[in-house]
Amino acid sequence: MNQPRRADAGLSLIEVMVSLAIFAVIGIAGLSMLNTVARTGERTEGRLERLTEMDRAFLILGHDLAQITPAGMKLDTGTLAFQRAGADRALDMEILMQDDAMVRRIDMPTTASVDQIILANIDRLEWRLMAPTKRWHADWPPPGISNPGRPLAAELSLDLRRDGIDKPQRVTRLFVLPAGQGR
Repeated sequence: MNQPRRADAGLSLIEVMVSLAIFAVIGIAGLSMLNTVARTGERTEGRLERLTEMDRAFLILGHDLAQITPAGMKLDTGTLAFQRAGADRALDMEILMQDDAMVRRIDMPTTASVDQIILANIDRLEWRLMAPTKRWHADWPPPGISNPGRPLAAELSLDLRRDGIDKPQRVTRLFVLPAGQGR
């Protein structure tokens, strides 16, 4: 009936099939995990690129706004106009929304103005300036105030679009202006 198995006998067909099935399950689980890690890496890379674009835009704006001259500053319907100190003369600048991008416009004395796209994929751009009275205004100079002084701070709010997300995300950044330093 049952013959004793010899010590040098090989594996049975069932033992081989079970070991192959276990190996296949482990392989599929590993492949699924690798695929998940790769997709997560791609999404993270896209977000990091967008974050780098935003950081660059805010850095440029911070440098521009830190060098505002005492000359008049104007804020009208989302366009911020000011003069920035330059190497040999002040530069007239504007930060505005054009199509779906935030644009930095520099008025050159001898040539046409230069437009630089600072940040793309924007649904909305809003500026507010803080008066010396510590009140925020969406227009500058504020209506009904004859001598508002120099603004202390600027607030920029952006509604940013991201791939795969229907609702734009709001980002707000505050910039301390030269008149607000030390207050």
